[in-house]
Amino acid sequence: MARKRAKKKQSKQSLFSKSTLKYGVIGVILLIIIVVSIFVLTTQENTPNSTSDQPGKWLFAMDSSEAAVGSKSAYSTGYIPTLVIIDPNGNIVHRDAGVHTKQELLQYVNKIVDGTAESLGSAPDFTLTTFNDETFKLSDYQGKTVILDFMAVRCPPCYDQMPELQAVKEEKADDIVILSIDVDGAYGGETEQDVTNTFGEYIKE
Repeated sequence: MARKRAKKKQSKQSLFSKSTLKYGVIGVILLIIIVVSIFVLTTQENTPNSTSDQPGKWLFAMDSSEAAVGSKSAYSTGYIPTLVIIDPNGNIVHRDAGVHTKQELLQYVNKIVDGTAESLGSAPDFTLTTFNDETFKLSDYQGKTVILDFMAVRCPPCYDQMPELQAVKEEKADDIVILSIDVDGAYGGETEQDVTNTFGEYIKE
C-alpha cells in the first residue's frame, strides 16, 4: 500500500515537473517573441525614411541663379535632358544630352562598380534645396553613385527620360542617388509647382 502511494506521488511529481517545464519553455518563447517584436517596431519608428521607402521616387530641385548648377561648363551640354553620372569618389564618369534608357544608365553604373569607368574630371560642388526641404550638397554624397538629371517642364524629351530613371531607381534603390534639377527655375520662369504638377509621380516626398 505504501509503495503504491509512493509510486502515485512520484508519478504526480513527474507530471508536475514535466508540466512546469513545458509551460516554462512556452513562457520563454513568448517572452522572446514579445521582445523581438518591440525591438523591430522601435527600430522602424526610429529609422528615417529612405529612398527605398518610396520605390521609384527620387529627389527634385530647382536650379537657382545663385547655384547656377546647370550653367556650369562641367555639367551643361547646351541641351536638355542632360544626364551626369558621378562616381563615389566625386568624379564625373558620364555626361551627355538626350534620353538615356535604363539599360544605358545601368551600363555606366556597372562600370563604376567594376572599376572600369573613365573619369572626366572632378564634379564641381553645389548646394540646392530639394522639394522635400532637404539641403542637397553634392560633396556630402561622396561614397555614393549620383545621377544628375538636368531637365525642364518645357522639354518633351525630359518626359521620356523620367520612366527610365524610375526603372533605374526601382532596381538600384539606395545604391544610387538621383537628383532631377529644373534648369528653367532661374531663367525660364518655371516654378516648383510647375514641376510638381508635371512630374509629381516621380518626386520623393
